[in-house]
Amino acid sequence: MSIATAKLLTAKPTPKRVADQGDKELSGAQWEQRFKGSASTKDLTATFRKAVEAFIDAMTSAGIAVRISNTFRPIPRSYLMHWCWEIAAKNVKAEDVPAMNGVNINWVHPTAEASIAAANKMVKAFEMGNLKTSPALQSLHNVGRAIDMSISWTDTVTVKDADGKLIKLKTTPRTGMNRQLKTVGASYGVKKFIGGHKDKPHWSDNGR
Repeated sequence: MSIATAKLLTAKPTPKRVADQGDKELSGAQWEQRFKGSASTKDLTATFRKAVEAFIDAMTSAGIAVRISNTFRPIPRSYLMHWCWEIAAKNVKAEDVPAMNGVNINWVHPTAEASIAAANKMVKAFEMGNLKTSPALQSLHNVGRAIDMSISWTDTVTVKDADGKLIKLKTTPRTGMNRQLKTVGASYGVKKFIGGHKDKPHWSDNGR
């Protein structure tokens, strides 16, 4: 046996980078385009849709600006949003994220720093930069009973509640966090998230 052959037989194989293993696609901002959800009230359950549309009509008639960002959200999208937020927040290591059938993502980059950076890009792409709590793995969005809305107005406006009573919104903030507006929404069956500032855009049929 030649010396060269002996070296080849005894040489240790070069280990693959973790990110190169398997056929999974590395995490990153491009994943925001996968498993797209909806921003249409048509994808809410019939009862909640009726309540939401009546509430939105009342707000827009009062001169309140409403922008819907999410209604129905597929479970795989919730999985992506939850775990990228957790990795970016350094609550969990990329290698500890459980796999999900049908979501061919590789969270583990060559370094921990790269994994966190990619997760941060996903957080930004999902527009979760101001979110103060981890998105739920399963939520009312998955069953059409929740909606995320950006709401704003200027000066004092008068909005009609579900009983037809005119409510003058004189207090601040002039956003969806306004206490008077929350009461108006609840009269229609659209309840503000009970977690307060942790998830400002979120409304649902039970406040969760």
